[in-house]
Amino acid sequence: MHYVVPAPTVLSNMHGHLPRLRKVFRRSYQLRPRTIRAFAFAFVGLVILSFVGAEGWSVWQAREDRLDNARLTTMNMTRALVQQANDTIQAADIALVGVVDVLENDGMDAAAKPNFKILLQRTAIRFPALNSVSIYDSQGQGIATSRTVITGRFAIPDREYFRYHVTHRETTAHVGAPVRSVTSGKWILPVSRRINRPDGSFAGIAVATIDVDYFAQYQNSFDIGWNGAILLMMDNGTVIVRRPYDPALIGADLSKGVVYRAFLGNGERGSAVLTGVVDGKKRMYSYQRLPDYPVIVSSALAVDDVLAHWREDKQRTTAIEAVVLAVLCVVGYRLIRLIDEREQAQEELRQAKGALEVMNKSLERLSLQDSLTGLGNRRLFDTALAEEFARAVRGGTPLALLLIDVDYFKRYNDHYGHLAGDVCLRQIGETLMRTGSRPGDVAVRYGGEELAVLLPETDEAGAIAMGERFRIAIHSLELLHAGSPVGIVTVSVGASACVPGLDSSSAESLIQATDKALYVAKESGRNQVRGATHPT
Repeated sequence: MHYVVPAPTVLSNMHGHLPRLRKVFRRSYQLRPRTIRAFAFAFVGLVILSFVGAEGWSVWQAREDRLDNARLTTMNMTRALVQQANDTIQAADIALVGVVDVLENDGMDAAAKPNFKILLQRTAIRFPALNSVSIYDSQGQGIATSRTVITGRFAIPDREYFRYHVTHRETTAHVGAPVRSVTSGKWILPVSRRINRPDGSFAGIAVATIDVDYFAQYQNSFDIGWNGAILLMMDNGTVIVRRPYDPALIGADLSKGVVYRAFLGNGERGSAVLTGVVDGKKRMYSYQRLPDYPVIVSSALAVDDVLAHWREDKQRTTAIEAVVLAVLCVVGYRLIRLIDEREQAQEELRQAKGALEVMNKSLERLSLQDSLTGLGNRRLFDTALAEEFARAVRGGTPLALLLIDVDYFKRYNDHYGHLAGDVCLRQIGETLMRTGSRPGDVAVRYGGEELAVLLPETDEAGAIAMGERFRIAIHSLELLHAGSPVGIVTVSVGASACVPGLDSSSAESLIQATDKALYVAKESGRNQVRGATHPT
């Protein structure tokens, strides 16, 4: 190692500069703490601003999440309420179809009157939602009613729905505004149909009434908090029933209200934060029109109720932040605690996201249902067939399939109309669901008027027996069918079975065999069950 010794002149020069160097070093020593302090304050300020900004966004996002969840909740409630209201009014409509058909075919003369009450009482018993079913002549005078006790004058010449049918020749159902029943004195929603004489002239009306309390009871089954609201109203703004229940509001005109104006402006459905015209409360509303009738449903959660827990959380979070920020200015380790709290908040958001994914999967399951008949749809059938076929292959068990076709259904639609055809299919679907199929069986709408039932662990004889049960049950409905030689709606059924684990059958061959059996049933005169290998 080599050392270099400075020359004397260099040392003497450095010695001359020492006072100046000491001043520079002293100045640097004095400036450095202030610079570090400035950087420290700037860093802490940046951390605080970043923290406050991030937390402010998180709090705001939590608020938005609460409102989004409320919007989703009200939309789901509205869908359920729409389904219940539509099904209830539709049940009344279906009841009237049968009554009007009997009256127009058998006449309304005095000789037939003793049978009217029996007809109406039987009809009312079939539909529990109905308050009464009544018949009125062309002058609005009562002819018969399903009720055993009549509290008022049995006549309706001044009722809106009676005047409507006098001036309108349409034979479709008319949903009137809520009124006090002339037979029971209760608030009811009238659903009526016109009765024509053979020459097409006005003979009177048939009216099925729904107790307004029936809708109110269903509304009470929903948790809407302290200040929520549910509203059922006509599409002209007339109130049918509202929760919180107030009899004074029944029949009131809310066409000037914000929900009705939003409905007019946004179409058949929507959601928005609005201030109610009845009580002035700010709510998250979702509203939708019934698909088949002139009725609007809305459900709402009060914004104050929705954000109550969020405000409590925000207050707690703000207090914690104040403490953390105060301590952060003095002690840096509080930053770690803040990070932990943020991690906890993020975990809560992840859990909320997981819950939302579960809900989305539930909604996906609903997509496997046929909206008309209530049975499964073709997508469910394809999935179930693949799964059950694979299970049968593994277990060596039989798998059977029924294909059910409504006889002369095109004639039915041509004669009664597609709306009546939809009602017919819906009744057949309901019959399939309640005719004793096992939990593992899968009943679907296969396409058009064709239905299918997948029967695991069932041989062909069992499938034929089950098909015969379905055929008899549908025959027993006695749905009038002028285009059928039998005079009522009947079905043809094809049945087939295979043992995938023991033979070379495929899912496609099972469908083909069943389809051939159905073809044989139809070619052999319909209204029968045929098996692929054992015709019956």
